[in-house]
Amino acid sequence: MGSHKREAGRRAPRQTLTDWARARAAGVLAPLARWLGRLGVRANTITAVGFLLQLGVSALFVTERLRWGGVLLSLVAPLDALDGAVARATGSDGPFGAFLDSTLDRLSDAALILSLAAYQFRLGALTEGALFLGALVLSLMVSYTRARAEALGVGCTVGLATRLERVLLIAVLSTLGLVKILAWVLALLSLITFLQRMVHVYRACFQQD
Repeated sequence: MGSHKREAGRRAPRQTLTDWARARAAGVLAPLARWLGRLGVRANTITAVGFLLQLGVSALFVTERLRWGGVLLSLVAPLDALDGAVARATGSDGPFGAFLDSTLDRLSDAALILSLAAYQFRLGALTEGALFLGALVLSLMVSYTRARAEALGVGCTVGLATRLERVLLIAVLSTLGLVKILAWVLALLSLITFLQRMVHVYRACFQQD
C-alpha cells in the first residue's frame, strides 16, 4: 500500500522520509519484485494481503495486545513498498492498482487508529482516545490535501508525518507500550503536516499565478 508508490505527479522539492526510504530500498525491492512477478504474483494481491494483515494488527490493538500488534505492524509495513515495486517491475495493475492502493491505505489508517482510540476509551483515557480520533481526521486530511493538490497539478508530498512516519510511530511506540505518548505525538505531527501541506499548496498556487 502507500499511494505515493504508484501515483503520478510532480515531486515536492524537499525529500521526505518516504522518498529516502524508497530510494535506499530500491536495490533490494527491485530484484524481489521481479522474482515475484515471474511467479505470477500481482501487485494488487500484495496490496490486499497487506491490508488484511493490518486489520489483524488492529484486532490485536483493540484486544489490548499492543506489543504484539506493534511487532506485527513492523513486519507488515514493508509490503507498503513491495506492491508498488511489483507493479513497476511487471507493468501490471495500472490505474486501478493505484486507486486500490490508496483506498486500502485510508481504510488501514482508519482501522489502526480507531482500534487504538477504542482501547483508550475502554481504559477510561478519554483525552488520549479523543486525540487518536483527532489524529485520524487529520491523517485523512493529510492524504486528501495531497490528492486535491495533485489534481491541480501541484506536487504535495511535504510534511513531517506522511503515511510511512505514521506507521513507524504506531509500530515503535505501541511495541514499547507508550500508547499515551503515541496519542499526543500522532495528533500533533498530523496537525503540523496538514498545515504544512496547506501552506505549500497556497504558495505553489500563487507562484503559478
